[in-house]
Order: sequence, then C-alpha cells, then structure tokens
Amino acid sequence: MTLRAWIAQPRTRLDVVAGVVDGILNALTLAAGRLLKAGDADLSLAARVAAATALTTLFVFFMAHYAELRAELTRAERELNLTSHGQLAASRLGSRAIRSALAGGCLAAACGMAGSFASLMLCAYLPGPRGLGILVTIGALGALGAMLAKSVRGSPLIWAAGVMFGGGMLTALGLWLNIAR
Repeated sequence: MTLRAWIAQPRTRLDVVAGVVDGILNALTLAAGRLLKAGDADLSLAARVAAATALTTLFVFFMAHYAELRAELTRAERELNLTSHGQLAASRLGSRAIRSALAGGCLAAACGMAGSFASLMLCAYLPGPRGLGILVTIGALGALGAMLAKSVRGSPLIWAAGVMFGGGMLTALGLWLNIAR
C-alpha cells in the first residue's frame, strides 16, 4: 500500500487530524498561563509539552484502536460460532491487531507532538503582543476544522467556529490552571 493510499483511509485520517488537534489543544491548555502571563515560550517548554502530548496520545489511541479491533475479533468469533472465546485474539489476527493499534497510536502521537511543538514554537517566535501566537494558533485550529468539515460534507463555518470555541475555552482553562510556569 502506498503512503498516499494509507493516509487516505478514514482511520488514518482520524489519527492524523485528531493527533494534530490534540497536540494544539494540549499546548494551549498546558502553556497558556506561561504564554499570557510571563510572555515567554522556549524550545524547552515546547519539547516538554510535545513529549507529554505524544505519550498521552499514544496511550489513548493505542487503547482505543486495540479495543475496537478486539471487539471486531469477538464479533467474528460469535458469527463463526466458535465455542471457545479468545481463539482469534490468540491467533495471528490478534498479533496483527496489536501491531495495527500500535501503528495508529504512533501516528496520532507523532501528529500530536508536531501540532503541540509547532504551535508553541509559533508562540515563541512570532513577533508582537503576548497573545498573538495564541490567536494565530486558534485560527489554525479553525482552518483545520474547516478542512475537516469539507472532507465530511459539513459546514466549514460551523466546524471552524466550534473548534475555535473549544480552543478558546481550553486556553482560558489553561490560563486559570497556569500549569507551565
């Protein structure tokens, strides 16, 4: 399978889009206090937030994909009227499910890390007032929402506004929590 065909699959597209959006939202939540109060971000902050994003995204997406694939194997066992439970999961299909779930989790984690790192580096190096980087990052979320809406035949305006609203709310939460000091 070519890289282009692999990315075009709905599950892979979910990993890419959700990973990038998750990374940006993590960056806004974890670093908003430091960005808006202290006005500084650096490579160290971006790397730490990106690493935390990658690890949590890997865990969540691996678990979600694996649970879904195991459920499919269980459904197949019932349809085949297998008397012993777990036969398919113990076979090569079970190993393949683990590898597939790990691949999806790694892809989402890499995209989350990239989204988080890029948004914080943008905030660090964009000239202007303190909040400009955050506004540009929330605008990028809106652009992602609009692109996603087009791919699922939704309203780009509604999707963009919804994602931007969510980004704004998580930024406000991050400012209130002031996690990264």
